[in-house]
Amino acid sequence: MKSKTTLRILREQDLRKILSVNKGLEIIEKTFRDYGSSMTQRLSDPTSLFSGSGQEGDAKFKVKGATLMTEGVTGIRLVSDLPSEQGVRAYHLLCVCDDRTGAPIGLIDETWLHRFRTALTGVVAAKFLARPEAKTVALLGAGAIAKELFPALTNSFRLKEIRVVTRHEESSKKFCKLFDEHFEPDFIPFKFPKNALDGADIVISLTFAEKALILPGMLSPGVFVCSMGETEEVSFGVLDEIDVFVVDELNYATVLGDISVWLKKQLATREEIEQRIDANIGEVIAKKRGLRKSNDQRILAIIQGMAICDLALANYALRSSFAMDLGQDLNVFDWL
Repeated sequence: MKSKTTLRILREQDLRKILSVNKGLEIIEKTFRDYGSSMTQRLSDPTSLFSGSGQEGDAKFKVKGATLMTEGVTGIRLVSDLPSEQGVRAYHLLCVCDDRTGAPIGLIDETWLHRFRTALTGVVAAKFLARPEAKTVALLGAGAIAKELFPALTNSFRLKEIRVVTRHEESSKKFCKLFDEHFEPDFIPFKFPKNALDGADIVISLTFAEKALILPGMLSPGVFVCSMGETEEVSFGVLDEIDVFVVDELNYATVLGDISVWLKKQLATREEIEQRIDANIGEVIAKKRGLRKSNDQRILAIIQGMAICDLALANYALRSSFAMDLGQDLNVFDWL
């Protein structure tokens, strides 16, 4: 007699039907709060594994894992990046497993979900670290993730102006024209980061910049900066002007993004960076430490994305899919 393990596959169209912006924000906020206040979540050790042939033009692979103990699930996230003439083509998959049986129960296409998650983590960080009366946002980078930002941002703040900077000015203009028709704030293209940052209340950076875009002297009093790109977006010298420094998780932040570049350039040691950090985002949301204390404080958050957030969204979608009759079931493992 055969015993079968059923794997439910959820694709982008399923996930979009299940996950609203409000529900997504609620899930991310709860996940961060639980991370900051309890030991019910675990990240893989090491936090990331990298693999691939190492040959030019071949794919690069990255694996992350996480466990949500209260939900009884563990997730393994696989990302493969393949360079092409059109840029980098990426595949994102998340396998959700039952902690009790060890069986895989869900396979999630994360192509859209990881963009959704990234955007929401930045907005949740802004909710707790930016000034509540924030009106002006400077956006550096206008790619696929940036397009997911504004339903959540306009849900959380009464914004009047979105300033957009991209590598090519024409891209900024196209982005602004597209979004200006659908959202209340004015979308304005800017050519240079320095001009866009002048007087901005919130700065969100989502780029593959070849050199730092946010330099000393650019930040206005009271600004909240959220750096989420994979390269150096914030110059190391900016730390001297920051009053509060927050990360999502230090081990994640040393793999990609600003801190990883600072370490490679030997601008600081890991221990020196760790001493400079005031809190992780979970501790902020759990109200343990790192909250804004005055309207003049400049706050920097480096958010590189924790797999617990991907897993929390995927787990909710997986459980909701049964009642909504979404997804496809596949019998993968058969034993005699």
